[in-house]
Amino acid sequence: MGEMTRSAALVIEDAGWLTTLQDRGRRGYAVLGVPGGGPVDPTLAGSVNRSIGNDHGAVLLETAGGLVVRAESEMTVACSAHLAPMVLRAGQRLRVEHPKDRNFEYLAVAGGLRVDTVLGSSSHDTLSGIGPARLEPGVRLEAGRILGPFISVDHLPGPARPTDTVHIWPGPHLGMFPPGTFERFCTASWQVQAPVNRIATRLCAEAHQGVERLDPTELESIGLVLGAVQLHPDGAAMMMSADHPTTGGYPVIGIVEHADVGMVAQIRPGESVRFVAVGAERNC
Repeated sequence: MGEMTRSAALVIEDAGWLTTLQDRGRRGYAVLGVPGGGPVDPTLAGSVNRSIGNDHGAVLLETAGGLVVRAESEMTVACSAHLAPMVLRAGQRLRVEHPKDRNFEYLAVAGGLRVDTVLGSSSHDTLSGIGPARLEPGVRLEAGRILGPFISVDHLPGPARPTDTVHIWPGPHLGMFPPGTFERFCTASWQVQAPVNRIATRLCAEAHQGVERLDPTELESIGLVLGAVQLHPDGAAMMMSADHPTTGGYPVIGIVEHADVGMVAQIRPGESVRFVAVGAERNC
């Protein structure tokens, strides 16, 4: 018998920063303390996948830059950093640089990446470690079977730049703040703080624009959802991102509109954002 043909694969040569495997994420396990996961920016990740004929939620690589991969054999890939599908020849390397105007980029392989699932998903959860193991140099990632023709495109649609205005719903704990606090929260300009991660985005109000709590003590542990904005006693706001904890002890002043969560997570440290109440024609 002849030698079996190996599947096309990418080999990790440098895992870079915050590089993880992601798919649609795992749903229905928050009651067990397991976050949903999935891409920080699902819109951008889905566009990259669809550009080479993959399902919107096919397994791909999410990275904050510095990722270097090598193709074992010729394969088609798409990367949000290059805005174009491309063919990698056998032995060819591809480096995904640190993004200049956002925090995370995506690299997809035609056919998706074939990775074991944990609780129904191949997403790596950076908070609990659930999912595939952390990526290290030498890890070989096999491509899945290509099910149909690629979408005919010359380049990917350019990702929307993060906006400085984000829609937010009033949260469940407004009674823990002085009257008008939600309005002041929306009026303030909030600056994104380092470090970047998949768990939460830290925001600090500009001088003299912060909000205060009536009672600085922690709550009993409560459930948290994607996009929930907690206010800490020090005045910082934390928006829950893809790998957020499923419970917390700080009051939630608002919930970021689901479609805007990825946008906030992509805003670079040092840049600012303002919130607008859902349904409001002007800032709260």
